[in-house]
Amino acid sequence: MRRGYGEAGFTVIETLVALVIFVACYLLIHQSVSLGWRGVQVARTEAAALRLAQARLSAAGVDTELEEAQQSGHTAQGYSWTTRIRHYLPPSSDGDRPRLAAYWVTVEVNWQQGALRRARSIRLATLKLSARP
Repeated sequence: MRRGYGEAGFTVIETLVALVIFVACYLLIHQSVSLGWRGVQVARTEAAALRLAQARLSAAGVDTELEEAQQSGHTAQGYSWTTRIRHYLPPSSDGDRPRLAAYWVTVEVNWQQGALRRARSIRLATLKLSARP
């Protein structure tokens, strides 16, 4: 049996359908990879901000005295931080002066995720004790 002239190869419609399916699959994979990459970038910047906040929280009472104060600064990576230390007032006691003083230490780190993205922030707080003079 011989094939006729019109039966050889693919038609234009079949080629266009295959091309549309290929482009749709490509776009789906590209969007998935892009979304995953953005998630990795967000997680990386949040982890860096958390490390900075933890470091500033740990430094309170070690590098600086525990007393009512506020400090702030910036890093080269674009993070800005603020450390606030305020005296902790315990619930009313029996009139005895406690031997320890307590201070609330709060650290807030702010950063810009990207040029067109909104500002992000993270806040950590802890209660630190020091010996009363």
